[in-house]
Amino acid sequence: MSSRPQTAVADNAKIFPVFATRLASKDVNEYINTANKLKNWLGSEKAYYPDALRNIVLLFEIAHQTFTTRFLHIELSAVAAMDIYQALIHAVIPFLPLFTEEDLQYTCWFSPSIRLFVNFVT
Repeated sequence: MSSRPQTAVADNAKIFPVFATRLASKDVNEYINTANKLKNWLGSEKAYYPDALRNIVLLFEIAHQTFTTRFLHIELSAVAAMDIYQALIHAVIPFLPLFTEEDLQYTCWFSPSIRLFVNFVT
């Protein structure tokens, strides 16, 4: 592995906690902006390297939790967050087969948050 991919992996390791904090925000605009950045990143197969997979699942769980507990019951916030929530789900669905570890497969297919994601957009 060249130093450039290693640098990207190290940079991503620093940004995952920032994304987690921002996706847990009570501010719908911060949630939307962060989810949009995550969606763009998740649109590339390069995002799905082995060390990132658990972080991706965690970020999805946080995004789901925030959406359902903070925004879904408030009509204006739900409407504002709905499009990016769906786009985030659509970004990761083509890459679900890359989650090859058994516990990640289980989480992706059977956890309430991920299952809800898939059922929500299909």
